[in-house]
Amino acid sequence: MTENTFDQLMATINERLTAIGQAVDENRLKKLVEDQFSLLMNDQEFVRKMRFGGRTDGKLVGTKYARWGLSVADIEFLYDLQESLRGQKRVSDTGVYNGPGEELRNTFQAITDAYYLPMEDVRAMDRRAIDDLFPRIPITWFRGKDSDLARRGAFELTEAYQRAMRAMDTAEGGYGQQLIGAQYVGELWDAARGESRILGLLETFEMTQPTAYLPVEVDFPEMLFVSESTVYNASNYTTVKTGSQRVQVDAKKFVIHQMWSGELEEDSIIPFIPFLRRQQLLSLAYYSDSLVLNGDTTNAATGNINLDDADPADTKHYLAFDGIRHAGLVDNTGNSKDLSGAISLTALRDAKGRMIDSTNKIDWGHPNDPNDLVYVADPETADRIALLDEVIAYKQLNGQPLLNGEVARVLGHPVISSIAQPKTEADGKVSTTASNNIKGQVTAFNRRGFKVGWRRRVKTESERIPATDQTRIVLSLRMGLGRFTPSGAASGIEAADVIYDIAL
Repeated sequence: MTENTFDQLMATINERLTAIGQAVDENRLKKLVEDQFSLLMNDQEFVRKMRFGGRTDGKLVGTKYARWGLSVADIEFLYDLQESLRGQKRVSDTGVYNGPGEELRNTFQAITDAYYLPMEDVRAMDRRAIDDLFPRIPITWFRGKDSDLARRGAFELTEAYQRAMRAMDTAEGGYGQQLIGAQYVGELWDAARGESRILGLLETFEMTQPTAYLPVEVDFPEMLFVSESTVYNASNYTTVKTGSQRVQVDAKKFVIHQMWSGELEEDSIIPFIPFLRRQQLLSLAYYSDSLVLNGDTTNAATGNINLDDADPADTKHYLAFDGIRHAGLVDNTGNSKDLSGAISLTALRDAKGRMIDSTNKIDWGHPNDPNDLVYVADPETADRIALLDEVIAYKQLNGQPLLNGEVARVLGHPVISSIAQPKTEADGKVSTTASNNIKGQVTAFNRRGFKVGWRRRVKTESERIPATDQTRIVLSLRMGLGRFTPSGAASGIEAADVIYDIAL
């Protein structure tokens, strides 16, 4: 607003107030503006529009998308939805969907650098990645006939290679295109990590193939006491070795599958785009937390740590890979404690003492950076920890920024309250009978001992189902979890500990 325009506006306001007998001066005008601004800030719809409007690209100004408060990421998401419907039959008539409308196409091209890559090209890149990977896998990692084939260099004939190829083909599907460089995908994952309480604490890496191997330092070289070399032909000093190991990370596929009744026309779906993306964010944040914390691949009638004494449905997210809780409850039971009583500072301190790998001289429980060790508790247990006398005293003396869900600090380490950490029965597992789950649980872990791998971020697809007048929306992604173990076996994991059977 120019100075002249502002002066004219002030003059107009002054004239109108004077006309109704209201005296006006600079202080009164300031008070009027402050009062009206306060009213606007309490209007949630106004705040929402201001929030989205502040991020709107200048090229959106004047479009119907700007009027609905859509951001660049919202436009990309809407475009992806409409593009995935292209060529499918409509319900209202005999025609087919033509994809995004002209205004949406023009807006999309004007504000984004995203583009579509044919799925066959994506699959071809995956095949090349697998072909490049297998010659680098140590021969000792192959078993049976695969070992003989690998020694001859016939990696493509091994069962492991065939499984990797089948998994890649199955996971990627055979049709369609993939949106590359989409801002909405990056924003969705950044927001989900920001909303999460556990996933966001772990380091991540991009997987360039369906299976990745992370190097792990098993130990460090010993420093030897030696004498001075005084002659030219003195014997070499004794050499020492540095042990190493690999941790395998396999990308697993996950989907969010939703059904919507009625048409999914571009104009009708516009108002719901921010809502849909918000729901996706919340879902990704919760289930990603639950996945890395509660993962258990045991799929049998005897159940697993998430469903005791029952056969979990084959589609349960926690069946993808073993997670952090599994390390203490199943893999290395020496790193767990049946407390059978109320939570205490002593119990939390003892968990640190169990997270020590004396053989390889790695102290996961007492890191140099106190923030590397995290306690994750169910909300009720977390509240009880926050009320411990020692914790209250610490909070009074040490004010500092908190992590997502952080309710306290114990022995210098953050305590996170997370609904993803379930209450359980006395054995630390979730009972099939909900009323049995009355015990609290705390999972302590060093976040340097775990790493999340992304093979593919979120992909959005939709289709019409004429028979039921519904629209199907599917979000899919592929991720994996690496748990560091010096021995190469899960029983060697020392970076996590579980306290269970906590009285509430």
